[in-house]
Amino acid sequence: MRRMALPLLCLLTFGAAGAGAQVQAQVQVQPSTAIADRGHSATEADVLCAGMITNEKMPYDTYIISGEQADPQTIYSRGQYVYVNRGSGDGVKVGDEFMVLREQTNFIHVQFFDQEHSMARKLGTQWQDVGRIRVVVVHPKVSIAQVSYSCTYILRGDYVRPAVDYPIVPFRPLKDLDRFAPPSGKATGRVVKAKNIQAMEERGAVAYVNLTGVKPGDYVRFYREPAPKVHAIYQLGGMADHIFGFGQTPQRWKSADLPREVLGEGVVLRTTPSSASVLIYNPLREIILGDYVEVE
Repeated sequence: MRRMALPLLCLLTFGAAGAGAQVQAQVQVQPSTAIADRGHSATEADVLCAGMITNEKMPYDTYIISGEQADPQTIYSRGQYVYVNRGSGDGVKVGDEFMVLREQTNFIHVQFFDQEHSMARKLGTQWQDVGRIRVVVVHPKVSIAQVSYSCTYILRGDYVRPAVDYPIVPFRPLKDLDRFAPPSGKATGRVVKAKNIQAMEERGAVAYVNLTGVKPGDYVRFYREPAPKVHAIYQLGGMADHIFGFGQTPQRWKSADLPREVLGEGVVLRTTPSSASVLIYNPLREIILGDYVEVE
């Protein structure tokens, strides 16, 4: 048994090392590949599926009733037909386009940074873009619409609102990112929420920030301040030197005396009265709830 165990152990060890090398190689080439794939501007999917947070009340007077084959089928996607509770008596016409939305709630309620819950309440309700529909047949009280674009599956009861044409915004050249940029002196905010209730964001993700007074196409810079105290899950002030004893210095340096860390750039896709939906297109590293953002 020992004679068989030793070669098997060696084989598993070399196999794990080889797999690790392959994973490392993939990680190293992934950023440049992702950059090339994204091109020079946001995509239709980026713009139509960005989602938003708003403190404006969303009327629930128009919604998805059901669709074709409603007995076995409960979800619908691109190319399929759905029924809307508005018809010719409500002014609906063939060719009208609508956007389909769904409220998103976070059932976990973990607080990632000190002011997250209070900031989120001020921003309002988070809405997921579900897709777009186009009316093809109109009855007096009900319309039949074809799903023209899908961000995710459409459900019975989803909100239906008049379609909004959001601009497809361009990207700045990636080489123009200054990772040691000083503060711009312009409006600042924080990453309060993110698309699909995520907590850690990377290239291609959408962050919801409490910036107002911006417009689609504006560029923003993400950054992180040194933690003066425990104010976020991922930042524990003094953990390295005061608790573990790593890298102690003769003089204690305050957080205010240390440089901030630039995390990357984003571009505003859409705005509401309380927030901006920002596409992260040029990150240096992951961006987490609670990180800061400033207008460039």
